[in-house]
Amino acid sequence: MKDSSKWVIFPVLSYKNHLMIEKRNPEIGDDFSGYGKNTVTGSGDKCVFASGISYSYAKEYLKDHPEVKLCKISTPYPFPERFVLSCLEGVKEVICLEELSPFVEEHLQRLIGIHKLDVTVYGKTTGHVSPAGELSADMAARVLAKFLGFDDIPEGMDISDAPPIPPRPPVLCAGCPHRASFYAVKTAMKGRKAVFCGDIGCYTLGNAMPLDMVDTCLCMGAGITMAQGFSHAEKDTVCFSFAGDSTFFASGITGVVNAVYNDADIIVCILDNSTTAMTGHQPHPGTGKSLMSDTAAKISIEKVLEGIGVGTVKIADPLDLNASTEAVKECAALPGVKAIIFRSPCIAVTKSAKKLAVTDKCVGCKRCVNELGCPALVITGGKAVIDSSLCTGCGLCAQVCPVSAIGGTENV
Repeated sequence: MKDSSKWVIFPVLSYKNHLMIEKRNPEIGDDFSGYGKNTVTGSGDKCVFASGISYSYAKEYLKDHPEVKLCKISTPYPFPERFVLSCLEGVKEVICLEELSPFVEEHLQRLIGIHKLDVTVYGKTTGHVSPAGELSADMAARVLAKFLGFDDIPEGMDISDAPPIPPRPPVLCAGCPHRASFYAVKTAMKGRKAVFCGDIGCYTLGNAMPLDMVDTCLCMGAGITMAQGFSHAEKDTVCFSFAGDSTFFASGITGVVNAVYNDADIIVCILDNSTTAMTGHQPHPGTGKSLMSDTAAKISIEKVLEGIGVGTVKIADPLDLNASTEAVKECAALPGVKAIIFRSPCIAVTKSAKKLAVTDKCVGCKRCVNELGCPALVITGGKAVIDSSLCTGCGLCAQVCPVSAIGGTENV
């Protein structure tokens, strides 16, 4: 039903709705106070407030301690004040376990202050719980042990004597076309001053050594807009932005519009692997599939760029190193906004049966390993070796090898 007095948010209606929300929220909070999933167990003058996974950690630790109250907050907003006040009866000290911001903790402090209760609250704001990062069962156990004055942690929860977990930094997949795109740009810009503005996606991993090709990463779409800023501030620098095809449609187009409008001098690199790889291979407007997997209109990235006013739009296969490098050099020689679409399918979606092997020509220069960082390349006995279980036969290492020692493509 049409009702402009309800749905057209003019300032007068905004004011009325604000009053309505402020009146409604406490009523909802009061209703939540009777919700069955907000629970309290145990008794005593010490109380643990927890929510989410942190409640499970606290419950596991306190299973043999009925003398400690454990309050579960399942509906933190609007805050169930009546329920919380009932939990605080007879309590002198409280500690809050929760992920991310100290939401429950701050609401507790406010409620205790309003009702002038003699209760001390500990948590993230007091330094008793880490203000950043995730809680683990072990971390929660240590926090609770200290709060309750216990000397030990229950058997099975203390992992202090466990060996440290070896570092396992994320890397681009073996055969990922993004590695080839970055390497082509890096090769073309050798000896020139350049800045590489990254974005949100698998290709953020291009910041890792040995590629070292992501100088900035702030938020989705910022690679394009930050490159513009650098182009106006540092006239002697070749400014690149990198964005995936999915990011381009989600947050990149407006940045390119702004770049053209403000006469920026940048090279926009669209790493088009025909999917949204980082978050689970969802379709996007350039894939020709809808979210329901129906056939949909396939929007052309190059036509969008041309329509915006980008004068030079090149398409390159990143796995063809020479052609990709030349495309970058040509764009770097031109003024204004240029774009290169590095187009090659995601290796995790378009599986390859090809494999490469290192022949006895290898001289052990390690260039393939030291410059590409492909997880399928390792050094054994001073010579390069390709792990056939990881290799996809992309051929980038063969193009980099100075002695043509990599080949032997075979199907498996």
